[in-house]
This record gives sequence, C-alpha cells and structure tokens, in this order.
Amino acid sequence: MPGIDEDIMRELMHRCTDDLYASPHVAAAIVRRQRHRRLRRRALGVAVAGAAAGTAVAVVASAPGTARPAQNNGSATASGQAGQTTIRLTAAQKSLYKLSDAAAKTGRPGGRYVTLTEKQDSADRTSVLDGLTGDVWTYQRGAGIPSELPVARHDSPTTAQFDAMPAETASLRALLLKQAKEEQAEAIARQRKDMKRAGQKGVVQQPKLTDDDFVFDQATTLLWNPLVGPQLRSALYKVLADTPGVRVNSHARDDLGRAAVEISRTATSTGIVDQTFENPKNGAVLETAFSYQDGTKGFDLYLSVTSSNRVPPNPYQR
Repeated sequence: MPGIDEDIMRELMHRCTDDLYASPHVAAAIVRRQRHRRLRRRALGVAVAGAAAGTAVAVVASAPGTARPAQNNGSATASGQAGQTTIRLTAAQKSLYKLSDAAAKTGRPGGRYVTLTEKQDSADRTSVLDGLTGDVWTYQRGAGIPSELPVARHDSPTTAQFDAMPAETASLRALLLKQAKEEQAEAIARQRKDMKRAGQKGVVQQPKLTDDDFVFDQATTLLWNPLVGPQLRSALYKVLADTPGVRVNSHARDDLGRAAVEISRTATSTGIVDQTFENPKNGAVLETAFSYQDGTKGFDLYLSVTSSNRVPPNPYQR
C-alpha cells in the first residue's frame, strides 16, 4: 500500500540522525502504530491444515480424570480427590471466557465485501475487505490525506484462511507467535533497507519483546479484522486468557461511552500500553488504543460493520 514506508520513515527521521540511533521502544512504537494503521496483516503462515472445533468452556470445569490446562500466569488453582480436578479461573479469565462464549454465538457478516467504518485519531476511515481474495479498499477523510488509496491486493487473510487457523488454544498460540515474529522481523528489515537507500546511518534496533508480548499483540490485532469467524474469535479470547500480564476491566466504556470490556497489557521491554475495548454482547472490537512512554497516544474507534455483494463507493466523495 503506497505511503506506508514513507510514513514510518518520516517518524524515524525525527528520531534518527547520522550519529543517533532509534531506541528499541521508539522502533517498536513506530512499527506497532503502523500496524494499527494498516489492515490487520497479510496471511503469513496461516496455511494450517484443518480447524479444530472451538467451543466456550465453563468458568469452573470439573471432569473425572481430566483437567483443562491452568490459565494465565499460574493463578488458577487445582483441587479435588479421587481422580477429579477442578480448575478455578481468575476474575480476568472469567471475563475473557464470557467474551469467548459471546463471540462463539455471533456469526460473521454474510456478504462477500465487509465494510468497516472507523475514526482513527483525526481521520475518518472506511475499509472494505473482500472475504474471497483479501483485497482491501481504503477510503478516508482528513487533513492532508488522499480520499482513497490504491487497492491493496491480498492485504488481509481471506475468510477461508481465517477458518483454516486452529481453534485449539495451544496450537493457535504457537501460530500467533510465529506470525508475529515473522511480521516484526519483516518490518524491521524493511525499515533498515529504506534507511540505507536514503543514505541514513541510523539503524532500527529490534526491541526484545517476549513471547507473551508477541502473542498479545497478534491476538488483539486479529480480533480487529471483521472477517474473523466466530470459532477463531472465540479461540483468540481463550489465548488472551492464557497470556500472563493481561488486565481486564469488565465495566469499562470506550471513548464514545459504549459499554465495553477493556483488555490491556504493558509490553515488557518497551513500556507500550495496548488497550482493546470489546462489545460484551458479541465479542466485537469497539476501540483499540495505545500509549507510549513519551506520552504519545493513538486510538481507533470502530463505528460500524456492514456487508454487501458489491464494492461500495467512497462515502467521503460527493
């Protein structure tokens, strides 16, 4: 998509000279922010054979001779006798499993072309995703930006590719970790190449993110995409319930005042705080927000999701 590398370069140039290096947290912030501005990513490594059935699990599960894996950072407890094991979830995990249950019961939009309208910082944006090909149309309105971007071919996973991803928690976590690491390495390599082409001596240092940082980032990024089906969306909330450091406020409100479940986490090495606000009724994303150590903040407010069998025209052109 034209303009992406230029945007990153402009931000980097504010922080890099011939003698200065971008710090890891700044590099991560730039890459992270750009990922929020882009569609929630190409299908890197989503060719997974088969999809496991995803069903919500009760808050407290008990079965003879079996135990569901303890969630989160070891805070779940196991007790029982005569071959029975009870797993108790934290309050945060209970909220995430409720979201998982709600998402599993909510179908995806029915038309081939799914339209997402959002407000991103100072701009209005409408993204149209082709569920069959992954092509994306982007319309926008704001100061100093074009009203329409060239069609980004195959910029999103298709519905079929999403449906091929595993719904079993451990397998899905492993795939998300693989995707996130590949995307981070690709983004850093691209920025290094662009800076070299521009004759700059500054470098982009890859931050030392943990596996849990990567998984949280990738899971919340995929939740944004309206092409994600109910089984995968449900499974993503289970992965978040199993990720250490995740904080949940089940009585939050987004910046439009809508009732929401807030899910947040602070990246271990960068200090970047990521927040995502979910609709408690269906597990859909209402808003994502993020703040950096230097006080910079950004947000995406999701306003509506519709679908049709034709590509809709640019709503910002009269």
